Amino acid sequence: MKKIFTFLKESKAELKKVNWPSKEEVLTSTRIVIISILVIAGVIALIDYVIKTVVFSIIGG
Repeated sequence: MKKIFTFLKESKAELKKVNWPSKEEVLTSTRIVIISILVIAGVIALIDYVIKTVVFSIIGG
């Protein structure tokens, strides 16, 4: 039981050492991630459409 309390105490001490990002940094990073996901999804959708069109034109579907 003592090991658990020691672990929790040390974990709390380590978390105080962490350099947490500011709210503005988190929001900026979140915006970048969301925009990147949308762009990548758009590119994949475009590639999928082109491949589908080419395959259907070849097989006559």
